[in-house]
Amino acid sequence: MGIYRQGKIYWFSKCINGIQYRRSSGTDKKMEAVAFYERWTAELREQIRTGKPPIKQEQRQEPEPITFAELSIKYFEFINGRLRSYERLKSFIKKLNSYFANKRLADFTVLDIENMQSDILNNNLSVSYANRLTAILKRMFTKAADWELIGDDVIKVIKRAKLIKGEIKRLRYLSDDETQRLIDNCDTYLKPIVICALNTGMRKSEILRLTWDRVDLKNRIILLDKTKNGERREIPINDTLFNTLNGLVRNLKTDYVFYNKDTLKPYNDIKKGFATALKKSKIIDFRFHDLRHTFASSLVMSGADLASIQKLLGHKTINMTLRYSHLSSVHLKDAVGLLDKNKNYHNFIIVNKNDKIAKH
Repeated sequence: MGIYRQGKIYWFSKCINGIQYRRSSGTDKKMEAVAFYERWTAELREQIRTGKPPIKQEQRQEPEPITFAELSIKYFEFINGRLRSYERLKSFIKKLNSYFANKRLADFTVLDIENMQSDILNNNLSVSYANRLTAILKRMFTKAADWELIGDDVIKVIKRAKLIKGEIKRLRYLSDDETQRLIDNCDTYLKPIVICALNTGMRKSEILRLTWDRVDLKNRIILLDKTKNGERREIPINDTLFNTLNGLVRNLKTDYVFYNKDTLKPYNDIKKGFATALKKSKIIDFRFHDLRHTFASSLVMSGADLASIQKLLGHKTINMTLRYSHLSSVHLKDAVGLLDKNKNYHNFIIVNKNDKIAKH
């Protein structure tokens, strides 16, 4: 069906006997435009059949081309209040604008994106950074297609741009001994924050902004409404976290669970205190976000299924959770090895596949 949108108005296009006919529907409502299109094409065919003069073609009014900078503004307006990662995305989109600010969306090519990737790598930045920028750009174009700012031909071009292979997915997690050392070396204010991260897998921003109205100690649930991906998430409170939260001194002048005692506001950051605790614990190559990896890894190695871990971490797809799957196979081998200790079993060998099984 030759219905397309230019700006807010739907337009028609129909080719009959090699002649292209176009006209405006005069409406921004698709159902009305579809009904109008069917009447128009029927009238058009009838006029051609009876030899009447063809309908006068209306001049196609092209909308003003939209640039990447203009899309950035619309995208920011859209994600503000929807995604908790709004502030972090600012720096990435600013970087994208340094390459493409004045470029029209319809003019993007795969080469443009690949040149950006090459420039990032040539400036000694990581493959993961280049891939993150590419993924954000593709996400923005997908939303532009949803808003009908670009056509299918443009989005097909963007989809052909691939992420760079060879990205190393970082997966650092603590052993039981390292975990205990870290907790022991945390300052008083930091210890409950770290325990919360280790027992919930919550992101740092989610923990530091956690308020008591999100914590249900009676039913042992933490309810997160505003998450990174914008979806609601419920996290059970285990005994360790329950005892930790129960032991916190609540101040009626603030709603935050973890707060600065001097300002009664949440901590802006805890980098310095966390770095000190790591140094005292002699733990290297570790970040606060790796506590989230430790939570997931511990669950996998304890036998939890990946679907449950996906829900707890708030991953939109199972693919993100699969990075922990190899840990499960190692422990499954250990579990099967326990059968060797069963004294009720006897050892058997097959002498020949045509012979009966002989017992030792």
